[in-house]
Amino acid sequence: MIDLTKLVEMSNKHGKNPDLVLAGGGNTSYKKDGVLYVKCSGTSLGTITADGFVAMDIAKLTALMEKDYPAEDAAREAAFLTDVMDARCDEDLSKRPSVEALLHSLFPQTYVLHIHPALINGLTCSKGGEGLAREIFGAQMIWIPICRPGYTLGKLCNEAMKVYKEEQGREVQVVLLQNHGIFIAAETTEEIDRILEDVIDKLEAYVRTEGREELTAKLHSITGRAAEFLPIREAVHFVSSREKAQALLKPFTPDHIVYCGAFPLFVGEDEDLETALNAFKEKEGDYPKIVLLQNVGAFALCQSEKEIGNAELLLTDAMKVAYYAEKFGGILPMTDELTYFITHWEAESYRKKQA
Repeated sequence: MIDLTKLVEMSNKHGKNPDLVLAGGGNTSYKKDGVLYVKCSGTSLGTITADGFVAMDIAKLTALMEKDYPAEDAAREAAFLTDVMDARCDEDLSKRPSVEALLHSLFPQTYVLHIHPALINGLTCSKGGEGLAREIFGAQMIWIPICRPGYTLGKLCNEAMKVYKEEQGREVQVVLLQNHGIFIAAETTEEIDRILEDVIDKLEAYVRTEGREELTAKLHSITGRAAEFLPIREAVHFVSSREKAQALLKPFTPDHIVYCGAFPLFVGEDEDLETALNAFKEKEGDYPKIVLLQNVGAFALCQSEKEIGNAELLLTDAMKVAYYAEKFGGILPMTDELTYFITHWEAESYRKKQA
C-alpha cells in the first residue's frame, strides 16, 4: 500500500484554510513509480483521507496530448473523459479523478497543489492580470489565458510548459490560470508551502503598496515631515477596518509613545487625508508619527531616517503585543492619564530627542 501521509497532510492543511480553499474546491496529487495519486472528484481537501485519492497511469494520461479529438465540444470532452477514466489503475474503479487530473500529470514534480484563493484570483480575474503577473513574478511563472476546461486547457498548458522549459532551462513550478486559480509543483510539500507563501507575500505586498508613492508624497506635502511607507506584513490586518485599528490607537508601553507617538491616526477610505491630519494636529498639538490608511498600510511621519526605522520597529512590536494580548484575555493599553504624564515627562522628552 502506497504511503500518502504527506499528501493527505498537505491537502488537509491547505484545505482547512478558508483563505485558500472554499467548499470542495482545489485538488492535490503525488507521483511515484509512474503512478499519479490525485484527488477524487467531489471530495474535500480539508477532510480528505488516503481513500480520497485515485491511482492513475501517468504514461496513459500524458499520451492523451498526442491524440486527436473531435472539434465539437461535447464529442471531444466525452471522448477525452473516456480516455481519462481508462487511465485509472486503482483497485477501486468507482473512483472518478479530479477534472484537472491531466494537468497534474503534466508536471514532472512529485507534489502538485491546485487552489483558487481570493487573493490570487483577484489577480487572475483582473483586466491587467497577465501584465501584472509578469511584473510581480517575472520568470517564476507562466500565465494561461482563459479557455475551455478539460482537454483544451490541458493542451494549452502542455504547450506552454514545453516553451517555458526550452526558454528557462528548467521545469515550471507556478502556473496561473486566468479566471481560474493557481498550480504549484515541487518535489516536497515543504517546498510547495514555501512557494505558496512567496506568491501570497508578493501579492499582499503589491496590494498594500499600490499608489504608496503618491500617498507618501501627499503626506510629506501636508505635514512637511519625512514620510515613508512601512512594509510591515501584519499591518494588513490592522488597516482593514477602523475596528481592527483600535488595537493600535493607544500605546501599550512608554517605548511605543517615544518611538511611535502616543496616538497613531487611522484614516478611513471615506475620509479626506488632509482634513484628518489637520484635525489630529489641532487636537493633539502635532501631527501623528504613525498614519494607518485603510486598506493601504502604515506610514511613518518623522524627522529622520533613524526615527522612521525606530517607528517601524516599535509599530511592528505593538502589532505583536496586540496579537498576544488578545490571546491572554484582551487588549489593555496604557491609561490616558499615564499616557499624558509620560508624553510630558521630562525624562521621556529627553529620550525622544535622543531617539
